[in-house]
Amino acid sequence: MGQFSVLVLLAVLCAFFEETEANPFVYNYERLRIGGLIIAGLLVAGGLFVLLNPKCTRKNKKSEDDTSEL
Repeated sequence: MGQFSVLVLLAVLCAFFEETEANPFVYNYERLRIGGLIIAGLLVAGGLFVLLNPKCTRKNKKSEDDTSEL
């Protein structure tokens, strides 16, 4: 369900920022900037979620012989 909601969100964002223009090399820099800020915010939020999620913790397993430590 989570992957589907992300796919729907991306489709809505693409449809929102899609605009047909006469010259394809003329960019609307305000929309480009806003889209970049939205994507950057989503990436930061996702990164914080992964870092702070208790399910994504590192499990230390001490082995009987500590030959891996120098």
